[in-house]
Amino acid sequence: ERARDYLHKTGRFIVIGGIVSPVHDSYGKTGLVSSRHRLTMCQLAVQSSDWIRVDPWECYQDTWQTTCSVLEHHRDLMKRVTGCILSNVNTPSLTPVIG
Repeated sequence: ERARDYLHKTGRFIVIGGIVSPVHDSYGKTGLVSSRHRLTMCQLAVQSSDWIRVDPWECYQDTWQTTCSVLEHHRDLMKRVTGCILSNVNTPSLTPVIG
């Protein structure tokens, strides 16, 4: 909530949503609770939010995914859902841009 409020106050961003993506079980962190339980905990944590959602995609993959591939998944999903792309200062685009 605080991060969204801050970004809005800068006047440079409009936050349209937030995503929680629990990591795959094979991430390898000692003491990591199973993804099934973490997924449930995350869903409970955001159930009252009207802008944050939980995406189980990362948990359901065959193995751990790099952060880059998870971000690419979310970028591609956002593009399919909204028709927009994330801005990239190095690559101008004619597509509507989300800052």
